[in-house]
Amino acid sequence: MNRITAFKLPCNEQLGCTLFDNFPGEIRDRIFTFALSCYDDQARKWDRNSSFVRPDYSAPEVADTALLQTCQRIYAENWFRPWISAIHTFYLAAQGRKPDDKHVMSVAKLQPALNQLNAAHGEVEISHVRVFPQLYALEPGKEIGNILNMDNFFPRKLTITIRHHDWWFWEQDERLLIRSWWVNVCRFPSSLSEICMELESLQRKENQIDWIAEEMTKAWHFERKDGTILSANGGDFKVDLWSGSSTWERTRWLRDETQPGTNDYYVKTVIWKRNSAISERPWAYDLHVPHTFPVIRRATPSLSVSLIEEAQVPAGSSAQETLRLVQQWREDHREVYGGIYDDDITEDDDDGNDENDEDGDDDDRSDWIDANGPSDEEGNEHLFT
Repeated sequence: MNRITAFKLPCNEQLGCTLFDNFPGEIRDRIFTFALSCYDDQARKWDRNSSFVRPDYSAPEVADTALLQTCQRIYAENWFRPWISAIHTFYLAAQGRKPDDKHVMSVAKLQPALNQLNAAHGEVEISHVRVFPQLYALEPGKEIGNILNMDNFFPRKLTITIRHHDWWFWEQDERLLIRSWWVNVCRFPSSLSEICMELESLQRKENQIDWIAEEMTKAWHFERKDGTILSANGGDFKVDLWSGSSTWERTRWLRDETQPGTNDYYVKTVIWKRNSAISERPWAYDLHVPHTFPVIRRATPSLSVSLIEEAQVPAGSSAQETLRLVQQWREDHREVYGGIYDDDITEDDDDGNDENDEDGDDDDRSDWIDANGPSDEEGNEHLFT
């Protein structure tokens, strides 16, 4: 017997109980909604210098469900609340870009619970599912398809969040590119009434995000399994700004800092809803920001935290000062370490014109993707992350 079915028994009406006799159902509803809501467990906060820490994602999400086991009538009225309040979150990402696996939802973990819920209560809707995918995992469509095709899976809302470091070759500050194959091949649960895509990059790349978002509203439509088409309204955008650590996976990204240790992010959300006016989904095409948008080419876009610590750079030093101190430390210790810490330090090319780069078009790795296409083979993940 498990927590889902344990209290599916005849319930005592609890006559004389103050909670049920004196409080109207609407008040009880508010009480139990609050008591059974999911929340971030602040006692187990994740390291701020992690790539997956962001607004509303600072610690593992938990729900106190012991209340459901105290009374059969309480269970009968409220068994569904933890499911409704939770955002069931999946990560289609490499290690280091997601929390430890024990804190991450997967198809293997969720499917048994969905089956148990269906056996005990019939079709149970989930209010919100969220997916954080790196593009190498999203674009082929297989991994997100495994989520969408779960049995007894009835989500009402799906949010797909593309983070700054999920885009192709963000390390080289490439112009944003997202392929559309998954849009064309995936069929979404018939219970969905809304699909959101959160597009995130640095605030200085706001115009690139805006371009992608505008093109998505025109070019991308999603299709449910029952044939219903979901379309985006060009004016139905939501914009958020937030600031986070510039350090993750023991690397500090100096190129992108707006103040010491901090990156500023721009997030634009595109929303798709049911569109009864369209009976056939148009074919979606790839979206690649034009070369007229500027980029930043830096000889040293980042430094390892170990090297910064070895150089004894004071905490709170600016990106420019950090780089200067590390370069000075290298020179001072060249006889001891030789060239082990040397980088090819050249003059920065910030004009955004690839034609003037010393490496020419070879530096624009998105051209490689255009020619070869993305791969989701495990052995090739390092090419794209």
